[in-house]
Amino acid sequence: MIFATAVLAIVVVLGGQTQSAYENTFDATKGCLQYNSHYGYEFAHPYFSTGAFRNVRRGPDNSTEFRFGMLGDYNGIFRLSPVEYPYDNTQMCEIDLFNWISNVCEVRRFVRTSPSEITNYKQLMVKSGRGSMSRLEPFMFTLAIYPDGSATLTKDGATEPFLEFQDTTISFRYIGFADFSSPVIFFFDCPHKQ
Repeated sequence: MIFATAVLAIVVVLGGQTQSAYENTFDATKGCLQYNSHYGYEFAHPYFSTGAFRNVRRGPDNSTEFRFGMLGDYNGIFRLSPVEYPYDNTQMCEIDLFNWISNVCEVRRFVRTSPSEITNYKQLMVKSGRGSMSRLEPFMFTLAIYPDGSATLTKDGATEPFLEFQDTTISFRYIGFADFSSPVIFFFDCPHKQ
């Protein structure tokens, strides 16, 4: 009797672990739009109007919150712009997540004069990535931008941001996505987790 009870307990425990080991992590992307970036850093990637997003949320301290995801090896690049075609001396902010060699996150500001040319480059922040991208599981996070230009990026399930920066000139009317040398799938306009 004790042996049968022990065997039943082991089967129940292993059965629970097996089921959770096969959880579909792509459920996190349900309701998101998707952009596949595979043309490289200097390609004229499209920019999407955040005014047309369905899932923008007003957060604490009047922040504007967007939920994103990405799937790939490294260099998930987010470009924030005041205009849809930022190639006419447009100042913009770029967030490069999980750089390929050092796994750092970098935020920079520059003026873009064409898809392949920038001027007035200024590095605003470099920080250890404290995480990484994956080809197998989407990295989901919330970007919150505050009226004073400060911003936080917080991974789903975390209570503290993995990246914080400030850019008083930041404009997020349009957002574009880019890869560096390895394709990245971007999920955007994602529903917020409750």
